[in-house]
Amino acid sequence: MLTPAYVFDHGALSSRCEVWRSRCLAPGVSQLFPLKCNSLTSTLRTISDYVDGFAVSSLFEARLAREYALRDQKIHFTSPGLRSDEIDAVLSYCDGVTFNSLSQWKRHKQDAVGTATCGLRLNPQISFVRDSRYDPSRERSKLGVPLEQIERALESDPKLFDGIEGVHFHTNCDSTDWSPLLLTVSKLAQRIPNFLRQCRWINFGGGYLLEDDTDLSKYWDAISLAREFNLEVVLEPGASISREAGVLVSTVVDIFESDGAQIAILDSSVNHLPEVFEYQYAPDVQGDAVDGEYSYTLAGSSCLSGDVFGEYGFHSPLEVGSKITFVGVGAYSVVKSHMFNGINLPAVYFKTKDGRLELQNISDYNDFRKRCGAEPHEIVRNLDASIRGSRRRRSA
Repeated sequence: MLTPAYVFDHGALSSRCEVWRSRCLAPGVSQLFPLKCNSLTSTLRTISDYVDGFAVSSLFEARLAREYALRDQKIHFTSPGLRSDEIDAVLSYCDGVTFNSLSQWKRHKQDAVGTATCGLRLNPQISFVRDSRYDPSRERSKLGVPLEQIERALESDPKLFDGIEGVHFHTNCDSTDWSPLLLTVSKLAQRIPNFLRQCRWINFGGGYLLEDDTDLSKYWDAISLAREFNLEVVLEPGASISREAGVLVSTVVDIFESDGAQIAILDSSVNHLPEVFEYQYAPDVQGDAVDGEYSYTLAGSSCLSGDVFGEYGFHSPLEVGSKITFVGVGAYSVVKSHMFNGINLPAVYFKTKDGRLELQNISDYNDFRKRCGAEPHEIVRNLDASIRGSRRRRSA
């Protein structure tokens, strides 16, 4: 196997999908997998057998989802950055569009109504996430229409919402406690009950984890409350499905002592697991032992001093050439990884249903070179020629 390498497991993906289907599905409930956490085509092929469709937040994601969705599956779009020059293309790929603001809705409603089911993203103005960087309901949030603004608009211009068939919210992040979901739905039911009765569906978003011991009683209470308004329910489980299905395999390329600590340099980088640097957490490593006799600081190859995965203990000493496997990194890894310092992206492998390891993708110098602007793409050359021609016409 080439390293560094991401390895994704069909069996693990299927198992997680089965857990979500068996524990959370019911009549009137559907599940969409969001491409933002993992958009590898091999994972999409596997997941498509278990979900009702995909949730996307860009034109590229929408196009990719449509390519890998099954024929009867839904593609639902929402983004704070919906562009006027892309709305027609988005609508050609998507069955539903959730508008992020009232101004976005006003600008595009004529294009969307009758072509896709239309919804509004709400900011329930209730926070459960401590880190404001990941709190959709933070003060001055860019995500969704504040609930207070919805209430004012319903009073002053109720016809503004003609054509809206659903509401969407997302108020949590990596939570095993589903109580906040019920609190959110309850708040909407109390504050905008008539508006909810006009709708056909409600999207609970994602941000919740599902473990064997997860108490889902509040989830089912939230479902029951939605049913009082005759609403179909949509879920968007993402990281909870893909996270445990992926690993990153690296190779030790150097070991040395620094201030009494053993530093093991890997052929990978935190740029291949960007959330390690964003969250400042140490990812789990296969073979790590609290009572391990041999302790190492695992660090990446880049010139960033903070390119460090963490402190780990092992029962056997590491050597140059030893393999290090980071587990539980199947979400927000490939989609966020980058080539800082010219360090190549990991190869991508997929472990098939019958246990074979297939190489899915490999990047090389040409990929880095193109990112640096070498040999402009044909589209760039044509655009540049068009601009130069326009300038000549104006000067004439």
